Amino acid sequence: MWTDEQLHDQGWTVEQIATYRTEEASEVISVVPESVISETVAPGNAPALLEDTFVASKKAIGPMMSNSTMTAILMAALLAIVPFSLYSISNAEGTQGPSGDAGISGMNGSDGSSFHLVTSADLLPTCDDSINNQIFFIAVDAAFQVCQNSIWTPIDLTGQSGLNGTNGADGTSGTNGTNGTDGADGTNGVDGANGQAGADGADGSSGSNGLASLIATRTEPIIEGCQNGGTIVETGVDDNGDNMLSPNEVDSVVVVCNGDSGQDGADGAAGADGADGADGSSTLTMMVARLSLAPSHLGCNGTGQLLQQGMDNGAGNGIALNGALESGEIISSMLICTTFEIQLVEDINPSGHSDPSNFVSINSTMYFTANNGTASGIWAYENGTISLVYAGSVLSMRAIGSQLMFAGQGQGFNVKPYVFEPSNGTAWQITEIFPGGSSFPSEFTLIGTTVFFGARDSSGSTGTGLFDLWAYETLNYSVWKVEADIQPSSLIAVNSDLYFSAGVNNGNVELWKHETTTNTTFMIKDINPGILASSPTNLVSMGTTIYMSANDGGGAGTELHAYEINNNSTWVAADIRPGVAASMPSDLVVIGTQVYMKASSGTYFELWVYDSQNNSFWEISDIQSISGPGGPSGLTVNQYTVYFSADDGTSGEELWAHHSVNGTTWQVIDLKPTGGNIGDIHVHEGNLYFSGEDNWDGRELWRLTFSQEVSFI
Repeated sequence: MWTDEQLHDQGWTVEQIATYRTEEASEVISVVPESVISETVAPGNAPALLEDTFVASKKAIGPMMSNSTMTAILMAALLAIVPFSLYSISNAEGTQGPSGDAGISGMNGSDGSSFHLVTSADLLPTCDDSINNQIFFIAVDAAFQVCQNSIWTPIDLTGQSGLNGTNGADGTSGTNGTNGTDGADGTNGVDGANGQAGADGADGSSGSNGLASLIATRTEPIIEGCQNGGTIVETGVDDNGDNMLSPNEVDSVVVVCNGDSGQDGADGAAGADGADGADGSSTLTMMVARLSLAPSHLGCNGTGQLLQQGMDNGAGNGIALNGALESGEIISSMLICTTFEIQLVEDINPSGHSDPSNFVSINSTMYFTANNGTASGIWAYENGTISLVYAGSVLSMRAIGSQLMFAGQGQGFNVKPYVFEPSNGTAWQITEIFPGGSSFPSEFTLIGTTVFFGARDSSGSTGTGLFDLWAYETLNYSVWKVEADIQPSSLIAVNSDLYFSAGVNNGNVELWKHETTTNTTFMIKDINPGILASSPTNLVSMGTTIYMSANDGGGAGTELHAYEINNNSTWVAADIRPGVAASMPSDLVVIGTQVYMKASSGTYFELWVYDSQNNSFWEISDIQSISGPGGPSGLTVNQYTVYFSADDGTSGEELWAHHSVNGTTWQVIDLKPTGGNIGDIHVHEGNLYFSGEDNWDGRELWRLTFSQEVSFI
């Protein structure tokens, strides 16, 4: 029997020795004949046998494996041989006894384990009973497998890692070599081909809005260079926007001198009385100007305007004092080119629609109502930044001086009048008009320091439920009822007075007035005499004339009416739909001497215009040739252009524009080709802001930015 020390000297690991002892204890030890004992492999012979196996294997597959691999093969052979060694039994030799009868032949013993070598795993034989417990070494894989129970099983015979060897001594540094000589310069290469042109640079930022051009004339008796005085014509740009040409805004000065007086001639003989001569023409001249669409050859891509100025003096075969600027009278010509850019200001509610509305401006800040998906309220836009300044329900809102007045929901969801102070971000209810209920204040209109509005102080079940005319004094915060139960609407301020539509006890609705100087309120004009109502709505003012939609009962239906403040007269300004049928004008706005409106000629609503200079009216454009969903709406003026929403029957509701000077009408942009939605429109600092919907962001805040390039030609 080998001792643990002998096995350790043969290279066995502690784990291998322990495994071997466990297997040894399970075997049945038998006494065998001496002849068999003599054939037993003794421990001392095992190393020699393995050495022979190692040498033979190395000769066979040495080129394919290292010594370390062959050492692993030697260990495998040792494991294959040792378990099948027999143990010697030592006894004292006695006298030979008589020969016994022949014993019964014993059963054939099982085949012992043996060691085999193959180059690759695909050369392993079939694992069955004939090679059970036999070990094979796969050379390519440097691994052992044993056949057990008809299954090839890997055997891990990896020994313990040896100790790291010590580092060798550093070698001596070599001597530096001598530097080589510089090579001769090479010849210059041929020039390469020109590279491709670079990509176009990014578009430059939009230019700032142009300013209005102003003209000022004055007659002076004494002017340097003019012996007899003359007229000074000054032109310039209104830099401060006050519509007055200040001295520091004058860009050019033209002096028109009066002619010299002729010398008195000698008195001649008295002639016979001549016939009466024709009336002489006036020598007085005046400055005139005209604005027209710039000819295409001047550029501007058809969007430019040509402003020409001169003296109406008949120069160049013109006609003096005819009120028209003729070619020979032109002193200066100004070309104004306008471009625009549309962009999304901000997606306030990324998960839905923010629905911006109720736009108002106070100085450089624009306020509006919106919902970001979490909170609704008043938002502020200034210098490209949007912020929520008041959280709460806001139904309507107007700018009152430096403050905002709005109808908001307070406790119990009742609608009350509120004031918001932007300087400190505070809001408060100005008064309790209807305790326990909604007063629904609306149409806040400022005259001086007083705000007028409509509201109710009772409901239909507890009172009349009709709306009253109220007033709020901003200086002392007092609130009082101006006139009860008159249902005021369409409030506008003209000079220092308030004009509006109203009817006592909700009947006979006519044109009313509140005089601030006398603090009196009364019907100013019974447009439809008698008990029937004219129901004036959509009031707008042009100087001292108020235009409105009304029915005078004279058979014209509801049409465009005019009221002259100076003489208290009223008349039908435009009977767009003749007869008793009504054109129902609405959304009235004023540009110069013209009134633009939404109206129907009988089949559908379109954009119409009335010119007060010649009392004419016409349809601007047939945007949709069939009955549309409501026609143009939200009419908003920016300089000479009116903007509005309209549906052409193809693009859906989109932003449209009409230029009052050149008469062109066009779709500004198609935000959502499959059917858009345009909400409130507002002009702030020369640019157009509106609620629009595209295919990605929902109904959000958009901006139309204008830029103008002015040049003198």
